[in-house]
Amino acid sequence: MKTWRNCLAILTLLGATAPAVAADNVILTIDQESVQHHFTLQQLAALPQTTITTATPWTTGQHRYQGVAIDTLLQRLNLSPQVLKVHALNDFWARVPTAVARQYRAILATHVDGQPMSRRNKGPLWVIFPLSEHPELNQEKYHNYMVWQVRTIKAE
Repeated sequence: MKTWRNCLAILTLLGATAPAVAADNVILTIDQESVQHHFTLQQLAALPQTTITTATPWTTGQHRYQGVAIDTLLQRLNLSPQVLKVHALNDFWARVPTAVARQYRAILATHVDGQPMSRRNKGPLWVIFPLSEHPELNQEKYHNYMVWQVRTIKAE
């Protein structure tokens, strides 16, 4: 019986340390007029990466976020929407003006301080704006654009 509990404990620990999202699972869907584009973590990582170092209202101190720039993603898909309706895993959503995302080089962060973002840590995708670099962004309106646990983006 004790051996069974030890095995169960080891399996539980191994499961707790496994990545929150497998690299080959679809983690992002971009939808425009019923055409859907699906991305895995590997596919997003293969795109040019951008880094933003910033503080956020939800974290302590500055952190280094890495991911694909929203502008880069839209260019790759040949999309030019006015608004991006960004949906989170918990059904929260925000309408992000594409011009604002492009102007400030917002990214879909997949890593924080060099580590993959877990769901527990606002991942696997988090819209990040460079708040520290642009103090004018440090207001609720822009904070609302910073959706975490992103699952879908509807290009409108």
